Formats: sequence, C-alpha cells, structure tokens
Amino acid sequence: MRMVKKILIGFSILIGLVVVAAIVLPILFKGKIKEMVDKEIAKNVNADVVFDVNNFSLSFFRHFPNVSVEVKGLGVFNHEPFAGEYLFVVDRFDVEVNLKDVLFGNQLRVKGITLVHPQINVMVLKDGRANYNITYPSADTAKKSAEPSTFSFGIDRWTIEGGSVKYDDATMPFYLSLTGLNHSGSGNFNEKEFDLTTNTTADSVTVKYGGVEYITNKRAFVAMVINISENYTKYTFKENQAKLNDFALGFDGWFKMNEKDYGMDISFKSPENSFKSILSLVPGMYSKDFDKVETKGDLALSGFVKGTYSGQQLPAFNLSAQVKEAMFKYPSLPTPVNNINMDLLIDNKTGVIQNTLVDLKKLHLEYFK
Repeated sequence: MRMVKKILIGFSILIGLVVVAAIVLPILFKGKIKEMVDKEIAKNVNADVVFDVNNFSLSFFRHFPNVSVEVKGLGVFNHEPFAGEYLFVVDRFDVEVNLKDVLFGNQLRVKGITLVHPQINVMVLKDGRANYNITYPSADTAKKSAEPSTFSFGIDRWTIEGGSVKYDDATMPFYLSLTGLNHSGSGNFNEKEFDLTTNTTADSVTVKYGGVEYITNKRAFVAMVINISENYTKYTFKENQAKLNDFALGFDGWFKMNEKDYGMDISFKSPENSFKSILSLVPGMYSKDFDKVETKGDLALSGFVKGTYSGQQLPAFNLSAQVKEAMFKYPSLPTPVNNINMDLLIDNKTGVIQNTLVDLKKLHLEYFK
C-alpha cells in the first residue's frame, strides 16, 4: 500500500512538472525561438519579415494534444523595386500542428491555420518582376531534385477572417481587389490527387482588364469542390455555386498551369436567372433600394473558354445571352422600361481577337415619360 502511495505521489509530481514546463518553457525560450526564426528567414527569404517576440505565443493546452502557435502583427515587406509596399500583413496568425508529428514523424500534419484580418498585396511589374519572389535561389537545387525527400506536408483546414486581397499584374494588364473576404477550405495535400473544398464570401469585388473596369464593388459568394491533380497543375471543377450580387453562374471543365502557358476547357451558364439578377450587376443599380425594383422577364446566359492562354495567344471563347419579355421600374423612375428583348452572340473560334464575331440579333426596349 505504501509503495502504491509513493508511485501515485511520484506520478503526480511528474505530471505537475510536465504542466509547469509546458507553461514556463514557451515563455523562457521566446527569445531563442525568435533568434532561430530570424536566422532561418535571413538564410532563405530576401525580404523583411517583421513581428514582435512579445506577440508570439506557444501553447500545449489550447488544442491538446496538438501544439498551437499564435503570432500577432506579422508583416512581410519586399525590397526594391517594391520598397514601401507590403506583400502580406496580418493581425493574428494561428497554426495548430500535431505534436507527435513535430517530435517523431517525417510528415508534418497541420490541423488548422487561421488568418485574422490578413492583407495580401501582389504586384507584378511590366518587366515581369513580382513582389512575391522573395526566396533566394538554391545553389544545390539539382542535388536536391535528384534526392527525393521523405518529408511530407499536409493541412486539414484553413480559415481567413475579414481579409483583403489586391492583385495588380501589369504584364496582362489585370487588376483584382477583394475586401471583406471570409474563406474556409480543406484538402489533403499529401495525396497526388485530391478534392479541395472551399467556401468564400467577399463584401466587395472589383476587376479590371486592359484598362477597362468590368466589375465594380460587387458582393460575391463561391462554394466549390475542385479536383487537383498532375502535381498541383490541373484543376477540375466538380461542384460549384457562384453568385455576384444576385447573379448566379455555374461552370464546369478544367484549368491547367503549364510551364509557359495555361490550358483550359471551361463552360459556364446561368442557372435559372431572372432579368432582375443581371440588373444587380449594373453600376449604381444595386443599392439598399434594390429589393424595391419591380421587374419581370427571363435571362439565359451561357458560353465557354477553350484552348491556350499565353502572352501571344488567347483561347477560343463564346458567349450567348438572351433576354425575353423583360421590364423594370426603379423607385426613382416615373415610368417603367418595358418590352426588353435581346439576343446577343459573341463568338471566337480561333483565339485571334480580330476574328471575333459580335452578332446582336435583337435589341429592343420601350421607355415613355
């Protein structure tokens, strides 16, 4: 009995020491951890990575037996010619990893990543220099490629809360802005082929191409299941729901990133859209009074993009749009716009922009004051 009591006392002391160590060690070694991180960053990253060691925390208890790491106020800033422009800043960055994988495994399994109020700013200059190229070239790349690594990396889920993204590519030229971004996703990146499941909403989406603004401050919702294969270069759309304001669009097909160009075969159509849904895309039309707009009529929209896109080549594309027996009356208008009918076909079979056929077969509307 006395021996059992000693064992219990010894076990209790051991557990107490483990608990105390789990609390104290992350605090005591903050400076050492920061030193190690700074050393690895200086060795591999050609950019300024800024964070305060006092805003770094390591916990064994929040998601035991997983380890949780939290960093607040993290920022990445590139050098010239992008000096003064951030690449990535975030209010809070949380990572949850499996402790057993960290200590004993050759597979790092990230259980979850959370980004709170991240801001991503991607810039590409006309000469092709991009602010995301921040890693030093490796001198022993050939040797590393000849020796396959046994280490693998996986992630179960990730979340973005209240983020913003800006992508400005002067080589195309293309501009995309997302604000009020909320996103969640999951996928097994350890597999050669797997399904990526994502849900995304954005309070505001703006898209410009070739100096023309095609989408201005529109609200977006996208839920997708994408099959990823061929070493993460091919993306096949399996299930999807997408809405821009009140306008819904579904698409099928695939997109592939090749070494020097992009291949694609994507078809799209509007599932059961009314004429009111297309009105929600008109600048200034979508407002707090939009639900008071009186409308009727049907809209059918479909098309495809098929072929290769590169700096010298466009894919073939097609767009067909019909509006039948539509009308709308905005609250500020004295009379409605009636008898709206349209039949439009835009067709390009070669990818040569000069060979584009625009056939407006019908366009009719009536408005009398």
